[in-house]
Amino acid sequence: MKTIRFILIFTLIFISISHAKDMQKFPSMLANARKGDVEAMCDLGVAYFYGNNTLKDPFKAKCWIKKAYDKGSVRALKLWKDLELWRYSGKCDTSFDDEVLPKYAGGDIFKDPVTGMEFVFISGGCFKMGCDELKGKCDRDETPAHKVCVDGFWMGRYEVTQKSWYDIMGSNPSRFSSDLSRPVENISFDDIQKFIRRINLKTRNKFSLPSEAQWEYACRNGGQNIIFPWGNESYRPEENCGTCNSGSFHGETAPVGSFPPNELGIYDMGGNVKEWCRDVYHKNAYAQHNKNNPVYEGHGSLRVLRGGSFVDNTSKLGCTSRDKSIPGMRSDYIGFRLVLAR
Repeated sequence: MKTIRFILIFTLIFISISHAKDMQKFPSMLANARKGDVEAMCDLGVAYFYGNNTLKDPFKAKCWIKKAYDKGSVRALKLWKDLELWRYSGKCDTSFDDEVLPKYAGGDIFKDPVTGMEFVFISGGCFKMGCDELKGKCDRDETPAHKVCVDGFWMGRYEVTQKSWYDIMGSNPSRFSSDLSRPVENISFDDIQKFIRRINLKTRNKFSLPSEAQWEYACRNGGQNIIFPWGNESYRPEENCGTCNSGSFHGETAPVGSFPPNELGIYDMGGNVKEWCRDVYHKNAYAQHNKNNPVYEGHGSLRVLRGGSFVDNTSKLGCTSRDKSIPGMRSDYIGFRLVLAR
């Protein structure tokens, strides 16, 4: 049984790593196909046919592979037959190549020159948001699982630190204030709005809290079907929570980046402090989500919190887990991270 379990865990890790690498290949694959690389054309056709890291589009698959065949690719002829691309109607004129070449690639890092805060670019995509009741126990407000699509976005590598807060606000309200590299806590949703207004004015950038959809997409390593930011194993992960391997930080916050990041290079999505999100909280918000870039802004007096904290059990660190609080709430286990529009 142990051997089988090891093989399963190894397979999941291998698939996850391969998926993360593929996410970064798509922009270069598209660029190379446009330059005339027939192998890139074939790879792009396969990606479109199966919906690998892009929207499934058999017509575009047909056209890219036909273009490779017209340039003499033997592989393209085999793909044409194997995928039965002749079944898909439509004329392959130049308009089929309407995919916008991303300005940034997944994994790119931006360091804001004014604040020093670092952001990771997360390539956009579609995923099933929420908890699937057919695959396990779900809280009511985590359902229904539903398909949403998010555009590419920049997310903070770390939770906002006490230093960053002090530099903008001139004060440090945190309980665990012995190290300014720890996340700022004891700040409310309303406090954060003041911080965001000031930092946007100072940097001339556009910072905001992440939407729930952005947060979950990032937690799940780009929308993968996983339970936790580190995968599916629930037993004592290396994170900062009540039932985690948190070392000397047990029972308090840890400096940001003290524990391993997820596959996207983002730290502390499970543990350390819960994180405020942009959305208004409603237990039935998912039934009212738009498909593209959803943000629930309906009526409600509560705001969404995501991610567990140093006081929570592992069960509260799931990527689909939702929590809520009044906007004026301050606690030593609640902080936040930012997203950046560029």
